[in-house]
Amino acid sequence: MIQRIKFLLRLFITLILIFVTQKIIFMLINMGHADGAPFWSCVASLWHGLRLDIVSACYIIIVPALVMFISFFFKKFPLRKVLTPYYVIAAFLMALIFLADTILYFFWDAKLDAGELIYVDKPKEMFASLNWWTVVIMLALLGGVTWHYLRRLRHATTEYLDAPDTRWSSLIFIPTAGIIFLGMRGSVTQSTANPSFAYFSEYQFCNHSALNPFFNMFRSMFKTVDFEHEFELMDSAESEAAIAPGYQFDASITDTLLNNERPDILLVIWEGGGWDMVMNDSVGPNITRFAAEGVNFRHCYANSFRTDRGVVSYLSGWMGMPTTSLMKMADVCRKLPGLAEKLSAEGYATRFVYGGDIDYTNMRGYLLETGFTTVDGSSYFPDAMRESSWGAYDENVLLPSVLGYSHERAKDSTKHRLDVVLTLSSHEPWIVPMKRLADEHKNAFAYTDSCLGVFIDSLRSMPVWDNLLVIIMPDHGVPTYNSESLAEPTLAHIPMVWIGGAVREHRNIDYIVNQSDMVSTLLAQMGLDAKEFIFSRNVLSKSYAEGYKYALHSFKNGCNLIDSTGVVRLDCVDLSTTTVEGNPPERNSFFVKALLQYIYQHTGRL
Repeated sequence: MIQRIKFLLRLFITLILIFVTQKIIFMLINMGHADGAPFWSCVASLWHGLRLDIVSACYIIIVPALVMFISFFFKKFPLRKVLTPYYVIAAFLMALIFLADTILYFFWDAKLDAGELIYVDKPKEMFASLNWWTVVIMLALLGGVTWHYLRRLRHATTEYLDAPDTRWSSLIFIPTAGIIFLGMRGSVTQSTANPSFAYFSEYQFCNHSALNPFFNMFRSMFKTVDFEHEFELMDSAESEAAIAPGYQFDASITDTLLNNERPDILLVIWEGGGWDMVMNDSVGPNITRFAAEGVNFRHCYANSFRTDRGVVSYLSGWMGMPTTSLMKMADVCRKLPGLAEKLSAEGYATRFVYGGDIDYTNMRGYLLETGFTTVDGSSYFPDAMRESSWGAYDENVLLPSVLGYSHERAKDSTKHRLDVVLTLSSHEPWIVPMKRLADEHKNAFAYTDSCLGVFIDSLRSMPVWDNLLVIIMPDHGVPTYNSESLAEPTLAHIPMVWIGGAVREHRNIDYIVNQSDMVSTLLAQMGLDAKEFIFSRNVLSKSYAEGYKYALHSFKNGCNLIDSTGVVRLDCVDLSTTTVEGNPPERNSFFVKALLQYIYQHTGRL
């Protein structure tokens, strides 16, 4: 029995050493892309990448573990001989992915993923720019690395396994399988293994160095979608002609909302805080109070129905998509525009704070890829503060001290700040440390509203308030009752409120707008260009004031087009459209199809 356990441990350690060595070679060859990353941050890549190294090793060990189980039923089992064909395949794949990732990063400054597999069926184009001797050298290198890995794996493998003392010894396979499964999952928390596990630094080179290429490739194979051709409902020129004019960035301003163009900015993403739920004195007396004193966008609609999608719409100005979550796709995240990246270029310090698992749905990876220099999740908070099933209650997150605000100015007084905080207490199972309302759903939202009230009123007494812009906007809405469908357009209606000393005066904005429009609208108020945010509209521009105003809300396999005439729903399975509310004109059925195609085509072109 011990002989078998030693074999699996040797094989596991061998694989870990292979992956660590790959990281070192990757960094040495691509050091020209380090962009000033400190030496110790590069070294830290080895440690932060270890979680995904373990995940990858556990996946590779599945077959050897199964073969080990079979060996219990033989007197003398030729383990090395049986596993050699599998090792040949594993060694070849590890070598191929490692070499391709390392070499292509030198030219592309991007990690290899399954998106590049579209070129496999075009070998002529793949090798068109290479000399014959370059191809020979690459093939020789691939053969040499494959042979080296094969030798390491065979060396770690016992040649023969003796018969166990008793057949009952095979039961040891059960806990062994459990350990391997946990290793493959990468976590015992809500988040399963994803690229975010390796992300830790504001220097993308360090994050990319930590990311296991074997894991990244095979995970992306199951996440990659040919977006550009997924919804081809009409000629692309027809959809472009119908939709593109509405998404041409217009920097003009019909109304000035701010006292100056460089405020400190605090974005509060309220988990699930839909309009019907919170914009009333019973549940949300504080948010309604803020709306009455600041800028109140009264007809704002969420782009989607989940946090991972809403955050991307909020911070990247990207449309929600009914069939996928872009945040979960590391290869897409690195290509998305980011408000944090934009403001970093203007000298802003950027930080994101969440009281829960920041690795869930690859959130950390997305945030670091789109420009945040500091990302803090549940581990930032002491154990005593992480009392809920999701993490830290909102009263422990929405504190001036947590966000770094004090009566003294922040330590780096030369920099403006962009802080983003994502709440979590107004989420099922609706358990919060306050009981004011009988309905547990409403009580949870009332709790977050009370935390917001204390937080904002605390900021008012601080010098930072005079130049602070606070934007409160939920990630999505939630059903008031469990019987409500997530497709209901009323769930898409969310508040967007701008308050703070940087706001000139109270305004009610009655245009129909999307959550994704916040980015361009804010940047226009700051006198900054927002052309890279191709799905975000400056809703206070002259062109928007004179143009077609609508919002799109996506849900699972469908989306609602909302305008002043009503709501048209598109079923993304049978591609039929139906009128849900009002009496929208027939052209809206065409328009929602053109818009869906436009979104997917432009996502596919990232």
